[in-house]
Amino acid sequence: MNAADRARLAGWLDLAARGWALFPVLPSRKQPAIAAWESRATTNPEIIVDYFTTHPHHNAGIACGPSGLYVIDCDTPKPDHADQTRDGWDVLTALAAGRGGLPDTWTVTTPSGGRHLYFRAPTARLGNTARTLGPMLDSRGHGGQVLAPGSRLPNGVYELADDTDPPPLPGWMVWHLSVRSATALSGPSERPTTAPTTAPRDHGAYVSAVVRAELRRVEKAESGGHNAAVFTAARALGQLVGAGALDEHQAAADLTAAAGHIIAGSCDCTTADIAATIRSGLAYGARRPRRLPTLSSTTTEGRRTA
Repeated sequence: MNAADRARLAGWLDLAARGWALFPVLPSRKQPAIAAWESRATTNPEIIVDYFTTHPHHNAGIACGPSGLYVIDCDTPKPDHADQTRDGWDVLTALAAGRGGLPDTWTVTTPSGGRHLYFRAPTARLGNTARTLGPMLDSRGHGGQVLAPGSRLPNGVYELADDTDPPPLPGWMVWHLSVRSATALSGPSERPTTAPTTAPRDHGAYVSAVVRAELRRVEKAESGGHNAAVFTAARALGQLVGAGALDEHQAAADLTAAAGHIIAGSCDCTTADIAATIRSGLAYGARRPRRLPTLSSTTTEGRRTA
């Protein structure tokens, strides 16, 4: 490892010492390098040192749920999107102006010029959202991840801008996200507007079980059945996306990671083929959202199978 790699590894060990769970991310990308990254994220310094010493070019992701974090992602307008005229940071500060402003907090700047604001997660189980708080504002909670400072993309590096310890997520944000996240739309206009049976935060265990099962389906897919397995899994996760219980981008990233053995194998499936199948399956499932079990039925089920 060179000096720069040793420095960023030291920074990641500091994050683990805070109790923030890390996992490996592909070099120069945002996609996890392992399947089931959320459950496998770790604060164990020996595991972290061993992995990143062996894979010095990999990035590091922070699993928000296991870390007890909730991250607000302030994005910037994309050059090729003429309809995007507002900066996420400006939108957030305007929203906070009438509510006492924003507290100082642990902040990371992104290569695109955006900002990640870290907060301690609330007691209410909040997942990922897209534009629920406002234009150019996303958020990451249970089931979500962000790249750790020091991670590198082709257009730049994630850098720590403020090392203030994260305060609790402001109450007005908790209320706003709790009320609106059940019906927030995070994708194309074809996404259903029907709210799930109960708020997504009530279904963490249920959603996690479905995701794990579908990722295993892809991981165990044998030659000749690759495309069917990937499409079936993507369709199932797309139904959760359509119900507002799962982030579409994260679902695609997990499916891509689980399909790594297919691309690296001896069959004719290419990266482009797998990506197209995942997109198609997610879109198909999102148009047919899964009806989530009620909280009472989930609890009863848990008692029956305990």
